[in-house]
Amino acid sequence: MSPKRITYKDVAEHAGVSVATVSYVLNNGPRPVSAATRRRVERVIDELGYYPNEVARSLRLQQSSTIGLMIPNATNPVYAEIARELERICSEAGFVVLLCNSDRQAVREEKFVQTLRAKGVDGVVLLPHQQPEALLEPLRLAHIPTVVLEHDLPNVHCVCIAEEDGGRIATQHLIDLGHRRIAHIRRHPTSAQSTLRIVGYRSALAAADIPYDPALIFECGPGHAAGTEAMQRLLMLSNPPTAVFTHNDVLAIGAMHAVHGAGLSVPRDISVVGYDDIASAAFFNPPLTTVRHPKAEIGTLAAHTLLRLIQRNEPTQPQTVVVPVELIVRGSTAAVQ
Repeated sequence: MSPKRITYKDVAEHAGVSVATVSYVLNNGPRPVSAATRRRVERVIDELGYYPNEVARSLRLQQSSTIGLMIPNATNPVYAEIARELERICSEAGFVVLLCNSDRQAVREEKFVQTLRAKGVDGVVLLPHQQPEALLEPLRLAHIPTVVLEHDLPNVHCVCIAEEDGGRIATQHLIDLGHRRIAHIRRHPTSAQSTLRIVGYRSALAAADIPYDPALIFECGPGHAAGTEAMQRLLMLSNPPTAVFTHNDVLAIGAMHAVHGAGLSVPRDISVVGYDDIASAAFFNPPLTTVRHPKAEIGTLAAHTLLRLIQRNEPTQPQTVVVPVELIVRGSTAAVQ
């Protein structure tokens, strides 16, 4: 038989006070409690090992003090930094963040949404992989405030990146260095706005009168190994590129590994530009030129937006906030030889 849970009533009886007084001590009000009484109640709480029943508290306040966060990959440095900042802000506001790692699988996304809804979370921040509207419908029907990352959806609060600008400035940098055979390693397309990076790539080529060559575009999955394989295939072309722009820094690391493995040098033989500016980008060999976007700011914006939706009674007009990007030039790019 499991031990009996200690309650307010137990604490009150052992301390010789009313249940209401125990509540005032635990919640710091609304009525004052003398210092001596507070010390007596706190001593009994320690002796009995009392801890609050959060389920009962949630029912009483009609608030669970929990927030769901669903991201594609918890080990990805970009999502990890966003999650860290969001969790910090939500924690300071008294909320616990439940992290859901979807692995970009539709079945897992649907399961997590249903689970978060069933647990009665106060709000959700999520980054869908596919079919975001259908995924959001259970949350909408349950009136759970929601913020979506990396998307621009109608009637939904969203935070996304100026992705087309990012693709354009990365490619333009290589063009300015004299490169004309510029490859692009892109991740398999999803519903996220990051697919616009190739739009920026193509627009920069067009503005410079450089013909778009489909043979220089390689799609791949996530991860270092995928970037390595894509770069190896590019190096096998009869007329290989002199530069490559990758969908993200993780793929760029893989691409640089392939270049070095082929006995070539970055940037002497091939220039490489990444995307995201993860924390380790400046410490690669050579340091990676990349497109930086404010990951911590995305977490901050998402957290503050969701907290406003949770704490306000009046409706807030949904909007999409677009955060800017900037090019960070380091040692992985150089003028064409």
